[in-house]
Amino acid sequence: MSLYSFSPAVRIHCAADYKSVFDGALFKVHQPHFLFLAKITEQPQSRLGIVVAKKKVRRAHERNRIKRLARESFRLNQQNIDLLDIVVMPKVGIETIPNAELHQQLQFAWQKLQRLVKKHHKIAISSPQN
Repeated sequence: MSLYSFSPAVRIHCAADYKSVFDGALFKVHQPHFLFLAKITEQPQSRLGIVVAKKKVRRAHERNRIKRLARESFRLNQQNIDLLDIVVMPKVGIETIPNAELHQQLQFAWQKLQRLVKKHHKIAISSPQN
């Protein structure tokens, strides 16, 4: 069962790692209530960081709910994701959306992110390096 764990090794912890994703994001996935930023990582596993600003989501229990849903979705999909550092950020108005719809949007975002990564790898392989 450790295949589906969410250990500290798959979390983005320090500000420098978050900054590197924000500054060097190769992949951006927009959903109605989420924004995913991702970059290729040198780590042995994909890592997840979640940024839920008080300005976007006022109530603490709503911020916690969103983080919990994002972590769970990542945990269930991490085997399908290439080696990436991913930062998930909610958009304004997310607190009114039910869990089922948020889960569905997260699923679509993971699928779209994986398609972008595959497309990037195809382009990188097909274009000759000088």
